[in-house]
Amino acid sequence: MASSPQSSQLQPANQAPALASPSWLRPLLAACIILAPLSITLYLVAWTDTGRQPLVSAAMAGATGNTLRLIGAVAASFFLPLGYLAMSLLGMRRMPGLATICAALSLIGWIPWAALIVLDDLAITIDQTGNTPQLTALWTRLNDDPYMTAFLLIYVIGHLLSAVLIGYMLGRLRIIPIWAAWAFAFSSLATILIFPIHNAVFQETLKHLVCVLLFAGAIPAAWAMLKGLDQRANTPT
Repeated sequence: MASSPQSSQLQPANQAPALASPSWLRPLLAACIILAPLSITLYLVAWTDTGRQPLVSAAMAGATGNTLRLIGAVAASFFLPLGYLAMSLLGMRRMPGLATICAALSLIGWIPWAALIVLDDLAITIDQTGNTPQLTALWTRLNDDPYMTAFLLIYVIGHLLSAVLIGYMLGRLRIIPIWAAWAFAFSSLATILIFPIHNAVFQETLKHLVCVLLFAGAIPAAWAMLKGLDQRANTPT
């Protein structure tokens, strides 16, 4: 049966049709959006000396700091890709092409995180068992391994692009406030700056700034997911 011209005009050409979803799905996705910055914040603040070599940081953090570091790392390995994916889905109806790219970059960029935290886990294990020159050499060899380097490059590129594009998309669609979109986009750029600038005060300040920027973007996005603000008929600006 052919559709009537009137029904075909109800859906704008630049919007994908809205799909029915279970009632629990939006609260679950909103929770993932919030838990993403919460888990990475726990990971970052557990070690108070970000600029040091991980073997030194693990020795200085103590048992409590190291435990919190690993809890945050493991939680982030789940909630960061899911949270970024959920934020990408907010634009799927009105900008499906860009939203798909954001979703792909979110998964590609954050999946290597689980491999990268092995370096922290090994540093903590070495500290617990007693450091030796042989174990230090083992950690250094793993850190310099080409496969770990490949994981790092994929993480940097995917994480950087996904945050910038998600911020741009959500801001352009007015799903979250412009200031929140800019904050989320800049959080990725600020994270990259932590590593090449070897100044302890600068790194600690930037680390806390990254956490604030992530929450500034994630909280409005979680609210938008929970309230279905992405379903509004506004066109991109």
